[in-house]
Amino acid sequence: MKNKTRFFLLISLILTSNSFAQLNDNQTSKTTVAELITINPSQKTVLLDGRCGNDEWEDATKIELSAGASIYLMYDEDYFYFCACGKAEDYTILDLYIEHAETGRLHKFHLSAQMGESILTDNGWEPASGKWELKDYAGFWVPYNGLEDPENRINPLFKSGTHRQMQISRKKFAGNTWNMMFSLSGIQQDDDGGMLLYPEKASSEDKLTWGKFLFSN
Repeated sequence: MKNKTRFFLLISLILTSNSFAQLNDNQTSKTTVAELITINPSQKTVLLDGRCGNDEWEDATKIELSAGASIYLMYDEDYFYFCACGKAEDYTILDLYIEHAETGRLHKFHLSAQMGESILTDNGWEPASGKWELKDYAGFWVPYNGLEDPENRINPLFKSGTHRQMQISRKKFAGNTWNMMFSLSGIQQDDDGGMLLYPEKASSEDKLTWGKFLFSN
């Protein structure tokens, strides 16, 4: 009888141990660790001319996205540079999100036919400044390309195939590691032409889902 009791106790201990191990494995699988992406330094003067393929971008850190889109990142002593490019038929609209390491506030830089900066507040995303008041940043927006109906001066047209570029002063955000997220729209895809995100499962209002980017020097 004693041997049987010991046997059942041993089985119970093994099952309990396995249950805890499985629980720990499940908890670990739900924990995501942000990948650290190293940003390469720029070796040349960067021009905001709507083209990522020029010589000054050849040393940039490049990240391939789906639907033929990609993003380029690099920096120098004063600025962080970013370029998003799509296909010839794409308009490539950019939203770039950066966490301020000292204040913890989330900033969004929007670049389409307009350009502006917003900060996430309790009331949602609110403008950080007036239209075209660019504080410590600049960019290449979607260019105007005339009117569909010039006679009545209605229905503006915009040029496809150009790339969205930004430069942001490094003094605007503290530290050598920035927490960031990128969102591209206006990209023609096989489905409904929705947004492309990097990281792929990032959420604009959840900084824990964003990526860590390190200035290498």
